[in-house]
Amino acid sequence: MEAMAVIGPVISVGSKIAQASAQRDVGRAQQASYEQQAAQAELRGRSEAIAYKQKGSEALKRLNETLAAIVARAGAGGVDPTSGSAVTVQQFAMGEGIDEFNIAADNAAMALSEGYTQGGIYRSAGATAQKTADVAAMGGVGEAAVMYGQL
Repeated sequence: MEAMAVIGPVISVGSKIAQASAQRDVGRAQQASYEQQAAQAELRGRSEAIAYKQKGSEALKRLNETLAAIVARAGAGGVDPTSGSAVTVQQFAMGEGIDEFNIAADNAAMALSEGYTQGGIYRSAGATAQKTADVAAMGGVGEAAVMYGQL
C-alpha cells in the first residue's frame, strides 16, 4: 500500500514538470507569432513608403508637364515665357508641385517609422510572452521540487 501512496505524488511531480515544459513551448510559440507580426508590420511600412515615394515622383512628373504646357501656351500666344505672368504661373505651379512632393516624402518617412515602431512593439510583446512563460515554468518546476521534497 505504501508504493501506491508514493505513485500519486510522483505522477504529480512528473505532471508539473511536463506542464512547465509545455508553458515554455507556448511562450516560444507566442514569441514566434509576434516576430511574424513584427516582420509583417515592417514590410507593410516599407510598402506604404514605396507607394508614397511613387506619389511624389508622379507629382514631379505632373509638375514638369504643367511647366511645359505653360511655356508652350505662352510661346504660342506671343507672350515671353521667361517673364511676366507666365513666370508667375510657373512659380505657382512649382510651389504646389514641390509641396505635394514634400508631403509624399514626409508620408513615406512616417510610414517607415510607423512600421518599425509597430515591429518593435510586437518584438517587445514576444519577449515579454517568452519571459512570462519561462517564469511560470520555473514556478512549476519549483512546485515539483517542493512536492518531490515531501516524498
